[in-house]
Amino acid sequence: MTSTIRPLSFAVVFAASLFAQPRQADILVYGCTSGAITAAIQARRMDKTVIMVCPEKHLGGLTAGGLGWTDSGNKAVIGGLSREFYHRVYL
Repeated sequence: MTSTIRPLSFAVVFAASLFAQPRQADILVYGCTSGAITAAIQARRMDKTVIMVCPEKHLGGLTAGGLGWTDSGNKAVIGGLSREFYHRVYL
């Protein structure tokens, strides 16, 4: 059954790409880890347009998977957007 699903999935994606409109952005972020998300957020804060491509099924990497503030050991090393994220989650 999986042998028929793969060609069908490819055909659907290929057919959809034929009708897709080209897009432009200042920055393309390829990946879906927390670092990729942070890069996209920072780029938007710098008034850049961003296209994010996530080839995986899950967005957020280890942070979304449960690795948190307390897992880092030394909280003093967490700063910038990561610190902002953890503060917002904590509240």
